[in-house]
Amino acid sequence: MGRGCGRWWWVAVALVVAAAAEGAREEAAVAVAVAPRRHAYAAMMYMGTPRDYEFYVATRVMMRSLGRLGADADRVVIASLDVPPRWVQALKDDGVKVVSVENLKNPYEKQENFNMRFKLTLNKLYAWSLVSYDRVVMLDSDNIFLQNTDELFQCGQFCAVFINPCIFHTGLFVLQPSIDVFKNMLHELAVGRDNPDGADQGFLASYFPDLLDRPMFHPPVNGTKLEGTYRLPLGYQMDASYYCEYQ
Repeated sequence: MGRGCGRWWWVAVALVVAAAAEGAREEAAVAVAVAPRRHAYAAMMYMGTPRDYEFYVATRVMMRSLGRLGADADRVVIASLDVPPRWVQALKDDGVKVVSVENLKNPYEKQENFNMRFKLTLNKLYAWSLVSYDRVVMLDSDNIFLQNTDELFQCGQFCAVFINPCIFHTGLFVLQPSIDVFKNMLHELAVGRDNPDGADQGFLASYFPDLLDRPMFHPPVNGTKLEGTYRLPLGYQMDASYYCEYQ
């Protein structure tokens, strides 16, 4: 009888150990499932234009297009504090992370050629503050994705497309977040760095003046990340008119 009890005791111990091991495996699986992503597609949203609602809808459409394509990255919207709460909640319901920010003051709004609809586009600089990510693809809300472009996260510290032969476009660019760079950009705003259009594009073109001389981006086949700055092929920021004509 004692030997039988001892046998069943060892069986019970084995079952407990097996259950503990299975639990550990499940916890590990959950940990993997919720591991933070290292990359993000980001857009910005602010208020004060005649087309605020249109841009809100466009942002949701763009973010959903990324979701449908299985982008292995967070989808983030940098939203000014006055974006309506129901819009913020709708974005969250779509699986988008919302980062609320104060509007950056635009020091160029008194320039002779300044267009007031670009007053808050400098909020785009907040992308450099997203330091929980290794790389961010920053987007204007009028983009829509036709195929997965996660290879962009292999690009370097700053990468953009030259739609104009001499001026790169800031409707889509890749960056490596950095608080040091972000603080330096704020300093450059404060001291009045040259900015031809008073908007994000003019500022970034002034901040990265040598991009035209940089090599073209080609993603390494082994998946490694590049260092430095690169030009992106036109296909990453192709105007709808080009696409329609090509089709």
